[in-house]
Amino acid sequence: MSGFNRATRECSVSELNPKLLDAFEEYFSKHKFGDPTEKTLMCCETFSEKEKPGILDTLLTGNPGSTGFLGLILTDRRLLWARTGDQSKTTVFGADLNYIQVKAYSSRITKETELQISGYIGDSKEHIQGNLAMGPEEAARKFCEEALKAVEKINPPTKKKSLFG
Repeated sequence: MSGFNRATRECSVSELNPKLLDAFEEYFSKHKFGDPTEKTLMCCETFSEKEKPGILDTLLTGNPGSTGFLGLILTDRRLLWARTGDQSKTTVFGADLNYIQVKAYSSRITKETELQISGYIGDSKEHIQGNLAMGPEEAARKFCEEALKAVEKINPPTKKKSLFG
């Protein structure tokens, strides 16, 4: 089990949680990407709520936060995501589609959808791999499909040569 109940919805950038919207607008401005509402091909938001922990878990881990939001924006050149929660600050990450690969997964147990990203994220000089967890809704699957298409359009997978020419 993931330990969270998640729900994902497709939305416009302007409909994102206000903390996420402010963070994206600041990020786009800082990097001179233009207006996020004009550049976005698809946007979705996932609300996560931590399942009620047992008494032992609470004693061992404290209160790491019980709710959070994940906002995802896909443009023709970038994949961006922001997180915020009741116990965490808002952070934004982005990746140029030229330098990443993505894969989508759906858990058989929880039915949640995950987008696995590997490559150079942000200003990183190292190859990074991570997962963005979303809910089981169609919006999550659709976002993953659109991200796969966008990455393959800009950064197609390399074809392996046959042993026989």
